[in-house]
Amino acid sequence: MASKGSNILFSCLLLAIILICLSCGGGGGSQGAQAELIEDDLGRQVLIPHVPERIVSLSPATTENLFALGLGPRVVAGTEYDDYPPEALNLPKVGDYTNPNLEVVLSLEPDLVLADLIAHQKTIKDLTELGVPTLAFGPNTMEEVYNTLLWLGKAAGVLEEAEELVATMQRQVEALTAPLAGLAEADKPLVYYEIWHEPIITAGPNTFINDLLTLAGGRNVAADAQKDWPQYSLEVLVAADPQVIIRPRLTHGEREGGPEDFQSRPGWENISAVREGRIYFVEDDHISRAGPRLIKGLEELIGILHPDLYPSK
Repeated sequence: MASKGSNILFSCLLLAIILICLSCGGGGGSQGAQAELIEDDLGRQVLIPHVPERIVSLSPATTENLFALGLGPRVVAGTEYDDYPPEALNLPKVGDYTNPNLEVVLSLEPDLVLADLIAHQKTIKDLTELGVPTLAFGPNTMEEVYNTLLWLGKAAGVLEEAEELVATMQRQVEALTAPLAGLAEADKPLVYYEIWHEPIITAGPNTFINDLLTLAGGRNVAADAQKDWPQYSLEVLVAADPQVIIRPRLTHGEREGGPEDFQSRPGWENISAVREGRIYFVEDDHISRAGPRLIKGLEELIGILHPDLYPSK
């Protein structure tokens, strides 16, 4: 009969063999093959058994981030809305952002699928049940955007590249916001950022849009809202009386009109920003996609809110 000590020794040897097999199994990678255990935004511990070589991205922001990390050659598919960088346009498509085709995803034999926390809950469940490593991300704040880039880098075996990308973004934010350091609260205009107008929806406190407005030297009209994407009545918005209105040039892929759209809305003439013509349009992808191009969005916002300190180019 085996002794207790020999049983413990055998268990330790078995564990060591399993770990070695995991670290050596499948795939290549710039930092060597190894297993990684990643906690995603659903709070799940997801095992990535080896450095992934076939990655499917289910959101445009994730695709941008993968290319920014130098992982473009490993991305085997994206969605119909993936349009940046230009190389992403040539990727095979697995459907649109909200309705990825599970059969197409599986046919690509991915060793990692990257999904959206909210939009892809059923797809995440189905892929997990089928044994496909699937990570769900849904960054809200700038800090969470940085963390998502680091998690992606760790999952794909390029953590050093991710750390450098995040450090570069942070340095860019510091350089852009330095001229605003001594700005008094009275010199920070009150801003309404329009997500949609029927009903009126804006960006609340727990969003990177709110972070960008604050970093750009503005005060978000919805900074104290109870929801991340609050819905306002016209009466509440008029009472808040924003000094500046900002809106993306494209909404749901369609180009919006100009300031005259706001001037023609009944009751909106009572808002200071409309009366004074302080209505501005920004590139939607620079504001709404959680990745490195948020820095461009920050630069645009600073140019709008404080052209005297940082003139728009």
